[in-house]
Order: sequence, then structure tokens, then C-alpha cells
Amino acid sequence: MVRILLADDHGVVRSGLRSFLDARSDFSICAEASNGREAIDLAVRKRPDVAILDISLSVINGVEATRQIRRGVPETEILIFTARADEDLVREALSAGARGYLLKSETDDQIIKAIESLARHNAYFSGSISECLLDNLIPHSEPGNGCRLTAREREVVRLVAEGNSSKTIAIMLGISTKTVDTHRTAAMRKINVRSVADVVRYAVRTNLIQP
Repeated sequence: MVRILLADDHGVVRSGLRSFLDARSDFSICAEASNGREAIDLAVRKRPDVAILDISLSVINGVEATRQIRRGVPETEILIFTARADEDLVREALSAGARGYLLKSETDDQIIKAIESLARHNAYFSGSISECLLDNLIPHSEPGNGCRLTAREREVVRLVAEGNSSKTIAIMLGISTKTVDTHRTAAMRKINVRSVADVVRYAVRTNLIQP
């Protein structure tokens, strides 16, 4: 059962999402919020698996609400669900800790896929947002011939982009945490990135993970 928090200023949007999601036996709406402050408070109290936030929440906007929820309830994944696809907002949301970004124009099927992906702690972006990441947010410099990622480095990058910790990756690959960190550092140096958000963008662009 995936426990979900809905946060949107518009009651009709929350009502529509609740009606649609409640029809599924594997989803449960544990709380609803009409502004960013309520969303933060409810997330801390209810500890949902996935919080669906509009980026334009009142009182505290969706980006800051994302940052505070991720700080207070790091196990809760954030799906930004909005009509706005501005590249600066996408960048800010990812930097704040969101791992999903979906436009309200997307289909019901996309919403389900996004929630299921985030519940597994995998990133999810709508097609248009993936294009935005490709065209505007991802550094266009490519590793040189002498700096290509090894197969193990690519595997570690993929697992990092999917939200796994170094300890978890070590268990999955049967290697030490120190070795994971060595591969991770080497890969990030080669692809010229400095944060996990940048790793996610690189992984989307190179098809290591599916948007």
C-alpha cells in the first residue's frame, strides 16, 4: 500500500486526484493540504510514502515545502505535479529534493507510473520535463575518449540516480561501501557533476534510467 499526501491550493484538483487514486487498491490518500505549511506539517505527522505537491502552493511554495519535507521526513519522496514547466523551477525543485516532476496535462497512466516509481525510490519525469533536462539543465560536455565510464561506474551511477545509498549499493553489488564510494567519486569526476541531482540528470540523458 502506497500512502500518499496531496497538496494543492485548488480543492477541485485534490478532489479529482483523490477520486482517481482512491479507486486503486494499492494507493491510500493519508492526508490533504491546501497550502505549503499544511503540507509540511501533515508530512511530518503522517509520514507518507509519496507527497504530491503543486509548485505554486500558497503560504510556503512547493519548492520550499519540498526542501522542508525532505529534511524532516527523508523517506518521503516528492512528486511535483504542476502546470508549469519552466526550466528554472525544474532545477529548483530537483535541488530541493524532488525526484519526480509531472505536468498536469499528463495522462492518468503517467500519474500512476510516477507514483509507483517514486514509491520504489526511483526518479520519474514526464516526457516534456526530460526534454527540458536534456536541453537546458544537463551539462553538454561529454567525457573524452580517455574518460569514459567503466561498466561498474555506470552501474553505480544508475543505482545512485535511482536513489540508493552507498550501503545499499554495496549490498546489491556484493562490494564494500568504500569501493562504491570510490566508483561514485570517479564517475562524478569523469562526467563533471557535483550533486545527486546532477547524477539523475546525467542518467536520464544517457538512458541509464527511464524517465
